[in-house]
Amino acid sequence: MPVPGLEVQSLQRTFDILEVVANSVSPVSLKYITDETGLPKSTVYRLLNNLEKRDYVKCNSNGSYRLGIQLLMMSQRAEQNFDIKHLARKYLVQLNKLTKETVHLGILTKHRVLYVDTVESPHALRLVAKLGTTNSVHCTALGKALLVEHDAAIIREFLAIDGMERRTEYTLCTVDAYLAEIAKIRRVGYALDDCESELDGRCIGAPIYDNSGQVVAAISISGLASRFSKEYIENEVAGKLLESTGEISRALGYAGI
Repeated sequence: MPVPGLEVQSLQRTFDILEVVANSVSPVSLKYITDETGLPKSTVYRLLNNLEKRDYVKCNSNGSYRLGIQLLMMSQRAEQNFDIKHLARKYLVQLNKLTKETVHLGILTKHRVLYVDTVESPHALRLVAKLGTTNSVHCTALGKALLVEHDAAIIREFLAIDGMERRTEYTLCTVDAYLAEIAKIRRVGYALDDCESELDGRCIGAPIYDNSGQVVAAISISGLASRFSKEYIENEVAGKLLESTGEISRALGYAGI
C-alpha cells in the first residue's frame, strides 16, 4: 500500500506510461498512451522524451513507441542474476557442509557488494551478513573477487566512491595496497579477507564468470579466525571453492576455466 506523502507524481506517471507501452503487443501512438493514462498530451510527450533519451522507450519513424534497449538489458541482467542464484545454491550448501562455516553469494551493485543468498554456519558463534544488505569492496573477500577483472582505473574509482574505512588494524586502507592484493588474487584465483572487516573474522572468496568472461558474482566462505585458519583455508577450502565457482562459470557458458 502506498505511504501517504511519499509518492512522487511524475514518477508514478512515468510508470503508468511505461506499463502502457510494455503491455501493448505492438508499438503505440502518443494518442493511445494519452487515452490509456488519462494524462495531458503535453505531459505524456515530455515524459516520453525523457524516457527516450535514457533508452527506456524507442520512438519509431512513424511516431509510435515501443520499449527501448535499456529495459531489455535490465531484464536480461535480472534474469541472469536469478539463474546464478539458482545454479549456485547447491554449491553453497555443499561448501557449508564441508566447512561448517557461513557461505555467501554476492554480486556487485553500483560500487558495493550485495548479498543475494546465504547458507549459515551451524556454529553458535558465526559470521552472517543479512540478505539484501551491502558491504564495502575494499575489506571483503567478495568485494575483491568481484573486482578482480577490473582495470586499475576503475578500481580506483570504486574505492574513491565508498572510501577505505579502517575497520581493523589489518584493513587495507591505501589504493596501492589494494591493487597489490588484486594482483595476488589474479595469480592464485581467490581472495582473502584476513581479519580486515571483522577482527575475529576470516573469509575466502572466488569469482564466477559468464560466457563473455565478465565476473558476474562471487562466492565467499566466512568463519571466526580462531577456528577458520589460513592454513585450513589454503589446504582444504580454496580448492573446493574454486571447483564450485568453476562449475557454475562453465554452466553460464564460460570457457576459460
